[in-house]
Amino acid sequence: MSAQPESMSLKRRALCSRENAERVASQIFDQGVWPVSIIRTGNALQPFRVSVAPARDDHVEVELLC
Repeated sequence: MSAQPESMSLKRRALCSRENAERVASQIFDQGVWPVSIIRTGNALQPFRVSVAPARDDHVEVELLC
């Protein structure tokens, strides 16, 4: 059973936000790791994730390159 977005706590919503994914990606990028991708997962509990090696079939929304 998956949690519905409206039943998530405010903390969970903040952690699952696109803004948080952008913040995490920026921190990784600033450490000199390139490229960094923000991926949309389609999962309500983790709608975005950050990766330095996305799979070919991942839905890459943003890619930070040097």
